[in-house]
Amino acid sequence: MLRFDRRLLLNVDWILVATAAFIIALSVLSLWSLAPGRGGGVLAWRQLSWVGVGLVAMLVMVSVDYRQLVRAAPAFYVMGVALLLTVFVLGRTVSGARRWIHIGPLTFQPSELFKLVFVVVLAWALTAWRTPSSSSRSGVLVTFAILAVPFVLVVRQPDLGTALVLIPVAIAILVGIGVSLRVLGLLALAGVSAMPLFWFVLKPYQRDRLLVYLDPFRDPLGTAYNVIQAKIAIGSGQLFGKGPSGATQSRLAFLPERHTDFIFAVFAEMWGFIGCLVLIAAYGLLVLRGFEIAASAREPRGRILALGVTAVFATQTLVNLGMVTGLLPVVGIPLPLMSYGGSSMVVSLMGLGLLLSIRMRQFY
Repeated sequence: MLRFDRRLLLNVDWILVATAAFIIALSVLSLWSLAPGRGGGVLAWRQLSWVGVGLVAMLVMVSVDYRQLVRAAPAFYVMGVALLLTVFVLGRTVSGARRWIHIGPLTFQPSELFKLVFVVVLAWALTAWRTPSSSSRSGVLVTFAILAVPFVLVVRQPDLGTALVLIPVAIAILVGIGVSLRVLGLLALAGVSAMPLFWFVLKPYQRDRLLVYLDPFRDPLGTAYNVIQAKIAIGSGQLFGKGPSGATQSRLAFLPERHTDFIFAVFAEMWGFIGCLVLIAAYGLLVLRGFEIAASAREPRGRILALGVTAVFATQTLVNLGMVTGLLPVVGIPLPLMSYGGSSMVVSLMGLGLLLSIRMRQFY
């Protein structure tokens, strides 16, 4: 299954690679600056170790023809759902959520991997028997049939943030295959109409997060504490930032989850508005390169894969930045390539490997 032609190197998207490397370097620098030589140093070295694992996984994805991955999509789907089910049996509970599986000394989050599995399965299902745009109705039905079971399983963990990421990804792919805006508008209307019913499905802490989103100072020492501290950290960075040594909000641990979901607030306090613009521009370039790869793909499977993977990056980035700045409710979404965490980093680099594989094989 592993094949590599030296001619493929001519089509490597080095801008995509360099942009991803730049974001990862900022991640390691931010983690190290939290407490150089102590906790931050340990986090930085662990992050580097996960980057190493992710680079190996990325090279494997690059070496494999993405069309062969699409052909094996049904097997991936079965394995992905099986892993999501395994979480309920062997999973580790942290902060009331059971999302992780222990494999020796390592901890693995299946829902992170399933985001890529979902994209691969859609690329297979929407191109296996017909052209992607042949039927708006069938495309929508197939997409949501594939989405239904894993969506329910991920919500039950509970991991509402990851489950919600799958919906914009599915919509982006449906738009890409030519589903009419009228059909998508009807779906959006149905979703908005059903939103009041979801209130009764949410856990108490999830309801509190929505109420805090509407009234940020409703519970300043409880549910709203993370967002309030994140805003203070971002604001204290001002234009040029306080630098690693002056970022007291982050270094003195006033900011919870500072190395994972709220790392953007850490970065903002250290490097200010200018640094944030640079980081956001880097993410913008990453997403634009992904969409360019999707647009230049010469066959439907590559186009759907590239579009789906790019939508995963774009959705996670927008949701994370939105929740850290208070523009969106807190849902626990990591910032791709930036937040500390093995599953997130490895899966993000695997996604980049898929994009590179599509780009390198567009003429082969």
